[in-house]
Amino acid sequence: MQNVDAAHTRNFALIGHAGDGKTSLGEALLHSTGAVKELGSVDTGTSHLDSTPEEKERHHTLGAHVYGFDWNGLHLTLVDTPGDPNFQGDAQIALKALDGAILVVSAVGGAKVGTESMYAAALATGVPLLAFVSGIDRDRADFGAALESLRKLDANPIPLTLPFGAGPALRGVIDLLSMRATRDGRVGAIPVAMKAAANAARARLIEAVAESDDALTEKYLEHGGLSDIELEAGLVAATRAKKLLPVLCGSSTSELGLPALLWAATHLLPSAAERGAWHAARMDNSDALDALPSASAPFSAFVFKTVIDRYAGTLSVMRVVSGTLHHDETILNATRGAKERLGKLLLLHGAELVEVAEAGPGDVIAVARLKDVHTGNTLTAEKNGLHLPEIPIPQGVISYAVSAKSKADEDKLFLALARLVEEDPTLHVSRDASTGEFLLTGMGELHIRIAIQKLRRVYEVDVELHTPRVPYRETIKGRAENVEGKLKKQTGGKGMYGVAYLTVEPLPRGSGVRFSDEIVGGSIPRNLIPAVEKGVHEAAQRGPLAGFPVVDVIVRCIDGKFHAVDSNEMAFKLAGSYGLKAALELAQPTLLEPIMRVEVTAPAAQLGDIMGDIAHRRGRVQGTENGSHGLVVKAEVPMAEMLEYASALTSLTGGKGAFHMEFAHYDEVPAHQREKVIAEARARAAAKP
Repeated sequence: MQNVDAAHTRNFALIGHAGDGKTSLGEALLHSTGAVKELGSVDTGTSHLDSTPEEKERHHTLGAHVYGFDWNGLHLTLVDTPGDPNFQGDAQIALKALDGAILVVSAVGGAKVGTESMYAAALATGVPLLAFVSGIDRDRADFGAALESLRKLDANPIPLTLPFGAGPALRGVIDLLSMRATRDGRVGAIPVAMKAAANAARARLIEAVAESDDALTEKYLEHGGLSDIELEAGLVAATRAKKLLPVLCGSSTSELGLPALLWAATHLLPSAAERGAWHAARMDNSDALDALPSASAPFSAFVFKTVIDRYAGTLSVMRVVSGTLHHDETILNATRGAKERLGKLLLLHGAELVEVAEAGPGDVIAVARLKDVHTGNTLTAEKNGLHLPEIPIPQGVISYAVSAKSKADEDKLFLALARLVEEDPTLHVSRDASTGEFLLTGMGELHIRIAIQKLRRVYEVDVELHTPRVPYRETIKGRAENVEGKLKKQTGGKGMYGVAYLTVEPLPRGSGVRFSDEIVGGSIPRNLIPAVEKGVHEAAQRGPLAGFPVVDVIVRCIDGKFHAVDSNEMAFKLAGSYGLKAALELAQPTLLEPIMRVEVTAPAAQLGDIMGDIAHRRGRVQGTENGSHGLVVKAEVPMAEMLEYASALTSLTGGKGAFHMEFAHYDEVPAHQREKVIAEARARAAAKP
């Protein structure tokens, strides 16, 4: 890096729909600026950005990739982000750390689902945006249609460049600010045939910029136009205020239109200094204050990505917000309250790492082998440290049960899963206590399968995936009174004897299992009653129908018998266990299933399909309301019907839907479904060795 001056940094992401040319544009920008010698290609596996074997195999970006380079007196950091919804969580987190973004839109097909979702994510983050219509030299390319598709996003797109010619007949690009044309690598006058269209487009640009500011509106009305200086200044202000979406066009393969895009990225998108202060708090949370983009301010940085590198180990990728960072420095993890000793500071050139001496505001660097630093953490100075706001990590929507294929892999599996989650915080590993299964939760099926592929490649662990079992419960609907639980065993010496009489009855949902000691007259000695309770709770772990845990039952111990010599704790523990099992059989046992509270967001046009599908899944719609990205359907649906809902929703909405669910309560399983669940559980138990 040539400086730590925040005014000389530019950090921007390439965002958009999968397959619309983000990585190809990134490769073209790197090549055209001299950052790389050879133009990389996704198709041939020579990309400098898509560096993992999984990406090279699938020809798709599966995570955010960082490339820092110097150009034209500036230090630029380009972050290529995934467009597939399975991996957009990585893109959303990266946006929090950057100062701008380029929304890449295909000239063939225009804005799509991924374009819309990442445009919304950028707006929510507050970063200024440019748009680049890529592939204008492809068959069926249509710049006008792509522009119209951006208007449907409720953006306010305004072209800064125009193509002349279309598809294979493309001849060049016109810059509406300089009113010059580029063709065959040369800049010259606008072709006569395009002058009228160029003049009309420039007039619309001037009018749009004038309308974005009251003072410019007055000048426009008074003088009938704006000067070049006023136009550029107004365009900068309107872009950063998100009042206009400047749109450029070009071709990554021929590198056409890139000079204008680079000008826009370095002039219209803000530097770290122009972005200004970040909201922060003192370490004791006593005061809110600003983290200033100054090299002399207290150091603070935001970790927005974790990379597990086979050779360098764990890399923490961070955006420096304030202050100056040097290698071999001790800093504080403000999120976890732990000190960290830094090693080398590393600049990321894709998969290549280059050591640098220091980093200042706006710089994006990586540090290896920090002990307890994770994505989303704030790093800061030991003295006068700052705590930056926490960022929400997108929550997974689909879970699979995961198990090692071999006994030898079991120990390695859980360590490897922990490392995966460390690298990708949108993955989550948990254990269902009732089923004993380890669950891997992610943003979609492809997300999970890529994680498993990485487990095999990096950690050499083979695993099996299967749909997780539903944590059913058992309870009772009736009452059983004075049921005997008895253990009588005589072996010639000291025997085992204990009798407990139990009454069971149902409790409201969510009550668990309660034990009530109602012994009077000493029919069971006081010191042996806890043994009865222990036996009851142990027996409640396996219900009489299918072996699921019993809930929402009160067990009253009302009487019993004991023997002065043969009674002991074990005898009464078994008596309590036998008594509960017998009582449950007599009290109309039934099966409960978890009901999930579900919120589905989808375009209004799909409302009927969504509600019909919920009804088909035995769900009950609670209501609908308007959301920021469509209609929100609120419903309660059995968990058993939601295990593969992510794929179904994608199919129903063409990828435009999203959902969130959380546990609501348990409810009784319908009779026809109950028999099926019981049969499957008994078959599974019989199959165990």
